[in-house]
Amino acid sequence: MDGPSEGNWQCLALREVPLEVRLGVYPHERERAQRILVDVELWRRMDHFEGTSLAECLDYDRIHRWLVETWPVRPHTELLEQLAEDLITKCLEDPRVAWCRVRIRKPEAHSGRGVPEILATRWRSERG
Repeated sequence: MDGPSEGNWQCLALREVPLEVRLGVYPHERERAQRILVDVELWRRMDHFEGTSLAECLDYDRIHRWLVETWPVRPHTELLEQLAEDLITKCLEDPRVAWCRVRIRKPEAHSGRGVPEILATRWRSERG
């Protein structure tokens, strides 16, 4: 799926945010933080943008700041799924976001011979 398809939408994306986090279920993953890459898409219904200020825009800085300030210092997390759910919750704090997609990749998990990732999407519960 490329995103919501019916009606008019605006998508604000933040791609390939590199972070060092404590993540994983295996003993060697508990020894040190590992690099992940995070993609986020925030979708809102919009025919066309007529705003004149930053306050009328979806704020990717809000997501970026939260990621770089909180994820590197969070306690060890076992599952990518847990990180994805936390990020979705953060995305949907903005009531204008109707749908979001997050992707988290572990590019070094298999020494460059395959990249594990989670892709999660969520509609706001009061989907219309």
